[in-house]
Amino acid sequence: MAKRDDIQNEISKLTQSSTNLLVDNILKKHNVNLEKNNLTSEQKSQLKKLVQDLQGSFQKLQKQEKK
Repeated sequence: MAKRDDIQNEISKLTQSSTNLLVDNILKKHNVNLEKNNLTSEQKSQLKKLVQDLQGSFQKLQKQEKK
């Protein structure tokens, strides 16, 4: 069982890395530089909510695959 958990954790890490890479590429494509603070606080909160929603969806998918 520990081996399966290790595999799931590794998949989770790879998925997180892939998601980060995709988001970075999209932000660069649209000339968004988060360090410059060119997002309003409302946009930042919307982006945070989107990320949380995506993480929640991914966790649900992981739980379904474990069953």
